[in-house]
Amino acid sequence: MSLSVHVCGSAGTHPGPGRACSGYLVTAPASGGDDAQAPARGDATPGGAGPTRLLLDCGNGSLANVQRACELTDLDAVLLSHLHPDHCVDLFGLYYALRFHPAGPQSMPVYAPAGAEALLRLMLSAEAAMHLPKVCRFHTVAAGDTFAVGGLRVELRAANHPVETVAARIEGGGRTIAYSGDTHVTQEVVAAARDADLFICDATWLDREGPYPAGIHCTGAEAGRMAADAGAGRLLVTHVVPTTNSAEVAAEAAGFFGGEIAIAEDGLEIVL
Repeated sequence: MSLSVHVCGSAGTHPGPGRACSGYLVTAPASGGDDAQAPARGDATPGGAGPTRLLLDCGNGSLANVQRACELTDLDAVLLSHLHPDHCVDLFGLYYALRFHPAGPQSMPVYAPAGAEALLRLMLSAEAAMHLPKVCRFHTVAAGDTFAVGGLRVELRAANHPVETVAARIEGGGRTIAYSGDTHVTQEVVAAARDADLFICDATWLDREGPYPAGIHCTGAEAGRMAADAGAGRLLVTHVVPTTNSAEVAAEAAGFFGGEIAIAEDGLEIVL
């Protein structure tokens, strides 16, 4: 195995039947840190004997599915694309799971746009908030930053969304995964997905049911266009709203992207 993605949450905006909100577990094999580079901000998790596990986003319900794939203490870090609840609210549960872990209090690096720690504090009591910095070690990141987590190198680009949102290019084990976060069409996200082996892209809506407000999400057709422009090897359409048929969204994408297209479903694992 060189790099894998386990879908822990695939629904857009709100959970659906059998679908939690955004969460993607990226796993790289042990590399001894050979792929790691010094971070522009924050700190790096040194490569070790075991695999590296990075959780991309932590939306409603996704934490339950993460625990189907690994122990929470096996996570090396969390990266939040932005601070909308369907991408970050399960940090509340992660905080309590780590603070009151049976083996004793645990600690986790959390890379996120500015304001993440303040937002989580709003959900905690004053007493619980006192312990937050010891449990969730927040590092503020922005477009243009790079950092390393074990055997993974992460490069961030600006997505096109109403709040500050970062798209991620993740390299490890000789493979590349790109994650759009929530975004409308932008060349910054195309650049993040350039020649990626797998492009995980926001495909919230059906193009034929538009028009939609600009600068929020992609349709299936727009996700397909971006994947084609990027020269991605494979496209994973995700963040489809539960009231929309994901297969129809994927079919729209196929009209513009000739590569393999998969539909994100909770529990799906893709090995590259």
